[in-house]
Amino acid sequence: MSKKGGVPNAWDDDDWVSKADTPTTAPEASQTEGKISKKERRARQAELNRKLWEEAETPKESYFFETRNEVPLKSEFKPAVKVLSRKPAPTVAVRTDPSNGLEKLTLDDEDDEDEEDLIKKPLTMEERQLKAQKEREEKQKKYEEVRQRLF
Repeated sequence: MSKKGGVPNAWDDDDWVSKADTPTTAPEASQTEGKISKKERRARQAELNRKLWEEAETPKESYFFETRNEVPLKSEFKPAVKVLSRKPAPTVAVRTDPSNGLEKLTLDDEDDEDEEDLIKKPLTMEERQLKAQKEREEKQKKYEEVRQRLF
């Protein structure tokens, strides 16, 4: 062993064979007593089992939680539940005060034109086909113009 420090050094030990041959643990008590009857052996085993179960069933003290009785990071705040759906939220009709409605009135008839635009008749099949053909022709013209500029 090394004499300099408290830590043994394996390279300094030359008699490792003799140290390996010596038993390091003491023989068990059951071997020294001699032969034990079957009843005594079963009684000891039952006692050991009873102690083991007692130890397992008794709750161990948690020293961290024993020092503080309040739960760490406990929050009383509960956020409002928000239901997620793909449908848009229903619009609720808002009642307006009749006295505010007079301020919005003007002498111009712009509102009448807007109402006419909103209440359009649906297009017939021929009208839709003509409209689609015109849009295709316009797109083709734009495409040709851009192509001419590039090349």
